[in-house]
Amino acid sequence: MTGAGAGILARPIRSDRAPAGRRFLAPRTRDVAFATAGIGAFLLAMGFLSSLIALPNFYNDAFTGYDPPFDAIAGTLLIAISFRIADRSVVAWLFSLLAPALTVFAAIVSPNPFSLASAVAACGLVALIFPYSVGFFRGATSGPESTQLLVVVAALLSLLSGMAGARWLGDQFKPPIHGWTQALYFTVTTISTNGSEYAPQSDTAAAFVVVLILLGVGTFLSAVVVLFLPFLERRLQRIAQRLERAQMEDLSDHVVICGASAAARATAASLREDGVRSIILSPNSEAVDLLRGEGEAAHLGEPSNEDDLRAVGIDRARALVAADDSDAENLLTVITARGILAGLRIVAVATSPASLAKLRRAGANEAISAVAVAAKLVSAAVLEPVDSAAPHSHTISH
Repeated sequence: MTGAGAGILARPIRSDRAPAGRRFLAPRTRDVAFATAGIGAFLLAMGFLSSLIALPNFYNDAFTGYDPPFDAIAGTLLIAISFRIADRSVVAWLFSLLAPALTVFAAIVSPNPFSLASAVAACGLVALIFPYSVGFFRGATSGPESTQLLVVVAALLSLLSGMAGARWLGDQFKPPIHGWTQALYFTVTTISTNGSEYAPQSDTAAAFVVVLILLGVGTFLSAVVVLFLPFLERRLQRIAQRLERAQMEDLSDHVVICGASAAARATAASLREDGVRSIILSPNSEAVDLLRGEGEAAHLGEPSNEDDLRAVGIDRARALVAADDSDAENLLTVITARGILAGLRIVAVATSPASLAKLRRAGANEAISAVAVAAKLVSAAVLEPVDSAAPHSHTISH
């Protein structure tokens, strides 16, 4: 094929449109999240009703009269993940598949109107979300978010296992455990290691209590750590930010050093020896953390950003040093700083002698080549006369 047809076939086909699932889910994310939370509340209500109202099962077997609160656990899980469903989290979508598994199992074990209604509702949610699974693309299946949800599920399953085991072996305790309320109380007091008045009266019951303590304590401690540690970290971060803002407001007649290069750190050390306060501004978070660990005042931000320069008190500074490893960054920093304060003294450190003129034209009062200064020091050391009384002793003073 030749001509226009060949040109069309040879041209690469591009598509900037989002996948169908994402296009469908984008305007409906909030509705799906509300539907997930609503079905979760429905399952939670069915779980409580099945524990309060004794309805006969549709068939009789060994599990007759034994109604584990799987519906309530599944409902709690759906309510918890509905917030992440709104963010189109792929992890939340994966964990939403656990709800029908729990409710279907409960419907098989104890098929009454409550359990069957819960199973139908949970499966209906999956039928709604599953065809648009590509719409859930944020996050990763492995990571902090996945760990948090996994720990929550493990804690809920531990609680459920404890309650189901307590109901199943209720007659082997003294006093006997009857009803889900007593089973919940027994499980919570056992896992919390506060002690329970329900004492096991058989080896089977004693083994169950030991397993419940070993598994339950670990999962619940993990859940507390995983769920509350990020909250504690955010609180500590806010406190650190407030302390840093207070420190910035206290700065005056100081030197702002832009960059975390070796020259910047050496300048900060030299100023400290001379009794002059300074603060290092760098976009490198690792370098800022390292400098703070060494006792240096450092702030995370872009030296060429006006807001970040004002955050480190450039309005109250006596001078600014542009000492980044990149001459281009130093040039932008000089231009921005000169635009903020026309009378500010600005010293720029260039890695290349060819950048000196550009830095001066940009507004730097002084432009210094680190390479040229080092070369002059080395040359002076080489040409310094040797003391005949101490042929192996060289002292260089500058």
